[in-house]
Amino acid sequence: MTALSLLLRGGILMYLLLLISIAVIAIVIEKYRQIIRIKKSNQLLLDALAPHNSLTTLRETLKKHTLGSPLSTMFDKLFNAATDDPDLISQSMEAAAQGEIHTLEKGLGWLSTFAAIAPLIGFLGTVLGMVRVFMNIQSHSSGGVDISMLAGGIWEALLTTIGGLVVGIIAIIFYNDIVQNLENIVKTMQEKGIEYTIRVRSAQ
Repeated sequence: MTALSLLLRGGILMYLLLLISIAVIAIVIEKYRQIIRIKKSNQLLLDALAPHNSLTTLRETLKKHTLGSPLSTMFDKLFNAATDDPDLISQSMEAAAQGEIHTLEKGLGWLSTFAAIAPLIGFLGTVLGMVRVFMNIQSHSSGGVDISMLAGGIWEALLTTIGGLVVGIIAIIFYNDIVQNLENIVKTMQEKGIEYTIRVRSAQ
């Protein structure tokens, strides 16, 4: 029996699970592309800034290597601060970092939601399938119940549970891995923010 035939026998909720799985794949691909791009741009910026210590050269280097890097947004608040107040500079950097983190987290809410609701949709499909099975049993109660019909109805009903669990498990695995990658990016931003804050203050 092919996957398509199983999908057809699983009922209408299997099509909903199929749509959810397509959405999960699209979100996962986009987030990994974003993570790879950000890590690369952050590293290129850090490599370019590493040899420099004076604020002037750090500013000039930053202008040449923004590359859409979240670090560049945060460093801009440090290198081009309109005030000498370290607290205000720190708050400005933190606000910039939070804005970048918010951008990075876009789409993760949907991925988390899909991971949670996919198994529930599967269970709903199974419950509805079992209701149909018992309705058929009731309608054939006078003439006896065909055990093969009963078994067939039950395994068809269970297909949506399998589908929901598969989609949910895959979604939660990728969700956790993406979150871990984003946490690593945030940790790097925090560490480099502290490092370059000290470097800038030492150069002044």
